[in-house]
Amino acid sequence: MQRRTFIKLMAALGVAGVWGVGLERAAQSAAARDFPSKPPVTGGQTPEAWIDLKTGAVSPTEGIVMRHSACLGCYSSCGNRVKIDLEHDRVLQVFGNPYNPNNTEPHLPYQAHLNEAYLAFSSHAGKGNTGRGALCGRGNATLQAHQDPMRTLFPFKRAGRRGEGKWKPITWEEAVQETVEGGRLFKEIGEDREIEGFRHVRDLKTPIDPNCPEFGPKANQLVFFGGRGDGRMIFASRFMNAFGSVNYFTHGST
Repeated sequence: MQRRTFIKLMAALGVAGVWGVGLERAAQSAAARDFPSKPPVTGGQTPEAWIDLKTGAVSPTEGIVMRHSACLGCYSSCGNRVKIDLEHDRVLQVFGNPYNPNNTEPHLPYQAHLNEAYLAFSSHAGKGNTGRGALCGRGNATLQAHQDPMRTLFPFKRAGRRGEGKWKPITWEEAVQETVEGGRLFKEIGEDREIEGFRHVRDLKTPIDPNCPEFGPKANQLVFFGGRGDGRMIFASRFMNAFGSVNYFTHGST
């Protein structure tokens, strides 16, 4: 708010107090006279969109995008809405998802236009009073987790003896290659052990132990110990089924 507009607003409130004029009406009247359609941003973040509170017209800010996703802060997997600065390639803020019943009730229909999602965060026609999506404290803290300097962004490979705590980063291509093909993966640190990769383990005919047929085929040597049911477990279940191993365990299996 410009200083001039602020002074006029205070004057209007003073007059209203003396003459009994409705405070809200007087304040709105005083503030609306000089306000430009898009007030200059003088601090804080760039708004994700400009909204005409009279007509409901939405003008998204160029370079700022909003993506509707899911929060992985806990097992509830509520919806979230992520504000992204494309120019600097970073996440600015997370909000609740107005399309998700875990965040908003009544929530927006999935078919609702994205403009309705912008309006849900505004005061146009009172929409923000009921449609504003909310996140809990843990949901808001996912932004800190995303920006954590200790966050792992690529695969790590052991670079010392087991338990020594030495690791080195490798590319995703290297991780896939070594996981699938196996080999003497740690020869550079003096280990000659041959490690079987997924390609060698995926054997549906050869038993793990001929003397113990109940162990099943060699493919059962691949064991999946899962963590949480946030959507990725569905992929893991299908992968293990296609691989031919029965040893698929979720977090709840414990």
